[in-house]
Amino acid sequence: MLTPPASPSLPEVHRTEIDGVPVFWTGQPGRLSASLLFGVGLAHESFLETGVTHLVEHLAMRRVRTSRYENNATTGVLCTSFDVSSAPETVSGHLRRVCESLAELDTGPLRLERGVLLAEERGTDGPGVTAWLPSALWFGNRAFGLAGNVQLAAVTAGPQQVREWCARWFHRGNAALVLSGPPPADLTLPLPDGPPRQPVDVPPFDLPTPAYTTVPNGVVGCALVDWTAETACAAGVLIHRLTDRLRHLEGLVYDIAFDHQMVGPRRAALGFGADVPDRHVARVAEAIRTELAELGRGGPTEEELAVDRAGLAEEIADREFAVSRAFDAAMSELTGWPSAAEHQRRVLAGLDPAAVAAAARDLAGRLVLCVPESHVPRDLPELPGSPLPAPPGREMKRALVGATTPRGYRLVVGEDGLATYYGPNTVPAAVVRFDDLAGAGIEHTDGQLPILHLFGRHGGAISVRPGDWRGGRALVRELRARLDPAVCFDVPEAMRMFEQS
Repeated sequence: MLTPPASPSLPEVHRTEIDGVPVFWTGQPGRLSASLLFGVGLAHESFLETGVTHLVEHLAMRRVRTSRYENNATTGVLCTSFDVSSAPETVSGHLRRVCESLAELDTGPLRLERGVLLAEERGTDGPGVTAWLPSALWFGNRAFGLAGNVQLAAVTAGPQQVREWCARWFHRGNAALVLSGPPPADLTLPLPDGPPRQPVDVPPFDLPTPAYTTVPNGVVGCALVDWTAETACAAGVLIHRLTDRLRHLEGLVYDIAFDHQMVGPRRAALGFGADVPDRHVARVAEAIRTELAELGRGGPTEEELAVDRAGLAEEIADREFAVSRAFDAAMSELTGWPSAAEHQRRVLAGLDPAAVAAAARDLAGRLVLCVPESHVPRDLPELPGSPLPAPPGREMKRALVGATTPRGYRLVVGEDGLATYYGPNTVPAAVVRFDDLAGAGIEHTDGQLPILHLFGRHGGAISVRPGDWRGGRALVRELRARLDPAVCFDVPEAMRMFEQS
């Protein structure tokens, strides 16, 4: 009888401290790679602050960026990273200069970097729908839900706000360093002092699921789940089965996109789906529900569990996996959340197929299926456009000439806010209440009155163009009089919709 191969062990991660900053490193050969992490990103910003962390990152890099060796910086959802790869002495010098740049941030080039951010936004498509839609459903225009938002700080942030943001977040109390090898002897991290980490603490909305909501095209499944090794396995098996069926057997898709975002110590917002022609939507949506239900009934096969385990074992053998383990340990330090190590050990030890089946059933019970209006599933309830109740009010009448809103689109305006509907549907497509305003964009046009774009913290966006409604000009004047100037901003180009009011 053959003895099964022993489970590979996870690479060892060493921990030390330099100048009050925790340092995590592995003993990998080759040139030294380093990532100086700060526990601040998009999820720590408010709607009107979106992009301010990115601005700080750009300004700090102006003093250190060079083409002589590999270096870069990125701003993510939960952290900002300053990266460098080179000889140990070069890495030490680069990290020291990054710290000095952050300690005395030069906001003189702020106007230039605003333009760079806007140009960067124009040149990219932003995150895919499976990345931002799940978080937007459960967090609205707050925290993790800002992943798909325009970077408003590029048009709203002044020098003082940027410096205050830098001082609040970019200090030794909110930093960690990841190295691919032992710390160089001359490494120093001269960061300013600051308070301990400040983890994101924004509760998700309590949405009634399973449900459906509408998207313009394609099919996306979204869920807020307890992120366990079993859930991760169930998601992986589901994506594999859908790919096998929809690509290899039916030829409907090229692949199934999948993303997940940790939104708490043990919770994740996940999304998966495909951009398919309208004629294939029904078959893809049915395949998602059928395969998920089957996985919940029968669980994964022994082969599927073996593939899941073998995939992780193969990753462990890669040099980059050890560095990712150190990164994971650093992020655990910054967020206070558990690392992925326990999940990985459980996968290597072998998961219980019944527990994976239970995770699949839980995923099915939390699913929000996103499809075009013409293909909504009749056996699922519709998810409201906001977790807030729609305010009562008067329904505006569509302008007879010059309206740009689609026929059947309805706008209701009340004392407490606005709501929109499609056709006779009683479930609102969007709700924005005045006591929940996250921001109000003012789009100036060649008309006498602007177009208003109202955003609620609990999600939802409603644009009010004077020419779309009878009495629209009076409505815009009324709304502007109610808006707190502190939430108003001139809309950037990426948010503009019209040329005429």
